[in-house]
Amino acid sequence: NIGDQGLQALAAGMTNTKLEELYLSGNLITAVGLRSMSDYFQSESCCLKTLNVLRNDFGDEGAVALADILMGNKSLTSLHFIPHQSGITNAGWAAFSKLLCDPSSIESTYLSNHNIGTIGEHEMLGTPFNIRRYLDLNELLDRRHAAIHKILKSHPDLDMEPFFQWKLKLLPVVINWFRSVISGMMHVYYPQEFSNSLRQNLQSRELSALYKFVRGMPALTVISYWQQQVINIQARRRRLDVEEETAWVRLGGRPRDEGNVEFIQIGAKRMRQE
Repeated sequence: NIGDQGLQALAAGMTNTKLEELYLSGNLITAVGLRSMSDYFQSESCCLKTLNVLRNDFGDEGAVALADILMGNKSLTSLHFIPHQSGITNAGWAAFSKLLCDPSSIESTYLSNHNIGTIGEHEMLGTPFNIRRYLDLNELLDRRHAAIHKILKSHPDLDMEPFFQWKLKLLPVVINWFRSVISGMMHVYYPQEFSNSLRQNLQSRELSALYKFVRGMPALTVISYWQQQVINIQARRRRLDVEEETAWVRLGGRPRDEGNVEFIQIGAKRMRQE
């Protein structure tokens, strides 16, 4: 059996290993020992897929520690323990819920863990329903579409204001994002009724987001219109200047005194001869 110190020593030696499964069942591991594995789980070299901590009474603090060290990890797919033997209450499950889908902001939701598919027992009988729902998404979808699902689920009223700094330049990006989401979702198998409902929901969300985007920037829309008008006027003015200069060249050049009618008459005579 190993305790926290033993796990700390083990974690220090796991860097750059190709280990895919780690069984730590029946030990005296607490949150202190679990946190010592943070650097390993956060490293790009981590390739561990299964972590078994059965029969360890790590409690809510241990659950919070596990959720913290797995934030950003892209390799682990299974975390096994028996809930009623681990001393986890609602506080511990809340930490796992936030790990899988942090609803505090769109960016936080996007950066949540989208690859772990099992938390608890193999059948996940003791895992709360809301946790299983996120785990099922991770199992069914790739990381990108799992993240999109969670964003749309956790943020029904998408806030467009943070994007206003890019003005109307970002509007095509918003449109393309929704079109990409709709296209990508249709490549995933869903029951027909759910698929139709999902498409309608996404289209409705797209229209709502675009409405908020334009409504939030009416001044920019008006300014953009008049800016374009100014650009058009300036372009016409440049064309007129070129035409005027061409006309003077054909007349023989600009007169030093524009009142010199004789000079203009001579130029006009040259144009007739041409």
